[in-house]
Amino acid sequence: MEKTLKVASLLSLALLMHGCNGDDSGKEAQESEQASQQQGVSPSSQADDQEEAGKAASSATTAKSASQPEVDPGMFLDGAIVGDVETVDCTLSGGTQTTCYQFTVAGAPADPDTSPEGPFCPPNINSGADEGGTWIDGEGTLYQVDGEFIKNLSTLYKDKEWQMYDVNTGEITVIDGARGCEVAGDPNPIEGFENFCLECPLEELDGGIKKTVVIPKVPVPAAESSSLMGRTNTGVALNGVLFGPPAPLELILSSHTLGVLDDCGAHTNPHEGYHYHAATGCSEVGLQDDGHSPMMGYALDGYAIYARKDKDGNVPDDLDECGGETDPVRGYHYHASAPGDNQIFGCFMGEKGHFAGADDNDRPMPDAAKD
Repeated sequence: MEKTLKVASLLSLALLMHGCNGDDSGKEAQESEQASQQQGVSPSSQADDQEEAGKAASSATTAKSASQPEVDPGMFLDGAIVGDVETVDCTLSGGTQTTCYQFTVAGAPADPDTSPEGPFCPPNINSGADEGGTWIDGEGTLYQVDGEFIKNLSTLYKDKEWQMYDVNTGEITVIDGARGCEVAGDPNPIEGFENFCLECPLEELDGGIKKTVVIPKVPVPAAESSSLMGRTNTGVALNGVLFGPPAPLELILSSHTLGVLDDCGAHTNPHEGYHYHAATGCSEVGLQDDGHSPMMGYALDGYAIYARKDKDGNVPDDLDECGGETDPVRGYHYHASAPGDNQIFGCFMGEKGHFAGADDNDRPMPDAAKD
């Protein structure tokens, strides 16, 4: 499994068409320049703004111009989908009425040998990398959560309140099992619980939480891109695991806790089950004959998500703001963001489907979000 890891030690932590012609072009340019100067805008900055606007418009129309393949449920691994795949009428987030696939994912990796759950919290500050998971900073860095990482949290976050281990024994404070899942299910700091590493194992949730997804059979380009932010999962992996939204890092850290991710960039809560927040190399099962990055899954808008790097380790250099590009074989598609970016891909370019029965009002909301 390929991972980009930054090992947190005491030394290293010091923790989404223009043109003109005609005889009057020179005069028009002069008048345009004078008007710009009167408005306090230089011609060069105005040109820059026009160029940026052109790029944004180009990105928004990229998906519209592609010959787009249908979603292919056959790409999912055996055991990733529970029950039958249905074809249903649906209305997408932008109001488009179309045909969707509806199916239920297992909520646990169907490829546990190559995409294993855990480990999460290391037991001691002397524990090695093989005893802990990973953590992200949302700015591109993926940390290996070994004992040294836990020991140096106060240095990483420049906050002496971080003390997640017993100074006499080196034992790290871990809340796990059923209690870990209970705490993981409440987005607010819990009185009396600070400075702990949290894990909620799949076995406490009967091996996973099944989710039924409704996604367009053929993606429908949206009028404009939309953010991944919120509490709704952003897609489904080919191994039956959910792609989660960006994790609320500030909220998690505010009570001096860590909801550690495993080496696949996933963790679990009792509402959404096991879900990915980072793409570290798991579920890259849709191999491509032409050496293109392997496919990982589908976004909620029906566009396919591919790994960040191709077989030669190259990252595409012409991606749009959502991490997408178009080619003749795959049409418009996303590429995974860097593992530490706290997102699977950049944003949605299409109208979204939904998770059946999902209602954000049924999930606990952070107190800060209610104010």
